[in-house]
Amino acid sequence: MSYYSNTFLALPEFITTCESKTKIIRGIEITTIFGKMTSMRPCSCPVCGSKFLHTHQQHRFKLKHLAVGNALMLIDVTYLRWLCNRCGKLINQPIPFKQKGHFITKTYFRQMIGLLERGNVSLQHVAQIMHTNKNLVREIDKQRLIQKAGDLKPTHYSHFIGVDEFSLHKRHRYATIVIDLETGESLFVEEGNSEWQLHHFFNFVGRSFMRHVKAIAMDMNAQYASAIRNRYPHIKIVYDHFHIIKNYNDRVISELRKAEQRRLMEALEQAQKEKDKDLVGEITKEYKMFKNSRFVLLSNRKTLEAKDAAAKEHNKYLAEQFEKKGLPLPPGERKWSTNNLQRLEGVLNANENLQTVYVLAEMLKLSFGCEDVNEFKSSLDKWLKIALKAKIPELSKFCKMVEKHYQGITNHAIYPISNGPLEGTNNLIKTIRRQAFGYRDQQYFFLKIWEATRKNPKTRFYTSHRFRA
Repeated sequence: MSYYSNTFLALPEFITTCESKTKIIRGIEITTIFGKMTSMRPCSCPVCGSKFLHTHQQHRFKLKHLAVGNALMLIDVTYLRWLCNRCGKLINQPIPFKQKGHFITKTYFRQMIGLLERGNVSLQHVAQIMHTNKNLVREIDKQRLIQKAGDLKPTHYSHFIGVDEFSLHKRHRYATIVIDLETGESLFVEEGNSEWQLHHFFNFVGRSFMRHVKAIAMDMNAQYASAIRNRYPHIKIVYDHFHIIKNYNDRVISELRKAEQRRLMEALEQAQKEKDKDLVGEITKEYKMFKNSRFVLLSNRKTLEAKDAAAKEHNKYLAEQFEKKGLPLPPGERKWSTNNLQRLEGVLNANENLQTVYVLAEMLKLSFGCEDVNEFKSSLDKWLKIALKAKIPELSKFCKMVEKHYQGITNHAIYPISNGPLEGTNNLIKTIRRQAFGYRDQQYFFLKIWEATRKNPKTRFYTSHRFRA
């Protein structure tokens, strides 16, 4: 009856005791192999060293051994327990093929680890393949990640790092993440978005690591900046220029557009009360022009020109292939708008303040192209002077913000880094959360982030000729 132990699925010190049984449960063919352990009784008690041991009990349990397609193999193991007469210690007969902590064999464990290492398979899918429950897969995956990550500390020094926050849970709960901008690897993740999270990061990586850091990219988070200045003033703080432009678009251009829409709405209501049909028509036309104009205002002219050109080509194709032949357009197809640039000109001509801030936005974007820090400072100073002369409240508030963060903004000319790679990491985090429909175990979630950022490390290189002190 020991034919099973001699196959390629050999189980050490295990022999079969009777014929195997096969039954089908919920479409899964389950084969159970019955057997017992053959290891000898220990010579002495591992606790007190006594040699007086006697057989106390005979136990049995089932171990999942192998999953192939719609078939699952179980091992029904019978083993002995010995009792020490001196200290009362119970000693189990060793089962070398059992995975510690789980009712599975080491073969089954390695099969599951192989599936989890692929990274593109969800826990639910692995559970279906292995014919088990998702909780077991999650627990094994967490053990795998803990063993793989070790102490989670960086394995190499980083010259440029980025820090940002991401939404952890609803109700404004956030976590802080720090990544290596050159490789994209996450260096530190912790719940919270305060100054203390960066202090914890400094303590975690150590002074030797931080001495090699030249610059750190971040948004205009005052608490993060305060932690850097207090602990490591040699590190240049570089405020992400994409966030600055976005801030300008949201706080200046969009606010002016909304204010103009509110003014037109109030004027329209007044004209309707006075029953002035001609004035109502004019205001309605102007209001429709401003309505849904956010895209054209936040885009530069080249983008709008390219969009209009692509729309003309698309419409020409539809006309030649369908309209001229008397055929209806296919489902889902429609003509695209070709007047984006025209709409922009109309909105800017209708409001002088919007025209001013739009031109200033283009000037600000050009300033970030300066490679010399003195040239950048000169360009930014001229921009601030012109912007303040406009005396637009929304623009004046933005200028004060720029003056407050002046040094961190101009550092972009010394170290042209941004939080672009970090935004990509934040999208990756969203994908990880969405695939699992959320994570209750925060440690496990952070380990998944750690693994995901190391699967395909980047080799970004920031040209050294732009790094001028």
